[in-house]
Amino acid sequence: MGWAAPILGFVPLHIPWMLGIPFLANEASFDAWYHGRAHGTESFPEDGILGIPAGAVYLGVLTLLAVLGGILSLGLISGWGLVYPRWIPVLGGRRVPPWFPLTPTVLGSALLVGYSLTLPVQIPRAIAEASPDDPFTLTGAFVGLPVFLAWMIALPVAGWSYYRRTRRVTTTAAG
Repeated sequence: MGWAAPILGFVPLHIPWMLGIPFLANEASFDAWYHGRAHGTESFPEDGILGIPAGAVYLGVLTLLAVLGGILSLGLISGWGLVYPRWIPVLGGRRVPPWFPLTPTVLGSALLVGYSLTLPVQIPRAIAEASPDDPFTLTGAFVGLPVFLAWMIALPVAGWSYYRRTRRVTTTAAG
């Protein structure tokens, strides 16, 4: 179930972080990162974006993308991914054009696979360079890694299945 990876795996781990709770994170460095004072968030305004801490904005966007990815994945394997639900104005009951879910599926799959190809370099480096100054611990990373890898496999598989179910087969007459 490809939809479960981002929804049940990614989101629960990131919601505490989004709320400023350093679950599986180094408390001191997490707080500095969360409030835009360290580790890649320094370029954000000190008071955050619209008063929301920089880390919360970043994690909120990531979480939203994960939820949308989960909905996309679920749509690839559900009936409402083939026909718009009746409650949707104008489109309800009509066939979903295959390019609509397949475009983000192909792009997302390419990003997931591309990023995963960097992991053999990133993981040993992260282990070797781990320090208390890092906001996110290796434990947090290794909790999320299997979920990421599961989704990296499930999304393209679901996309391929969707493509196979929705492609138009043309037959040619012999002779």
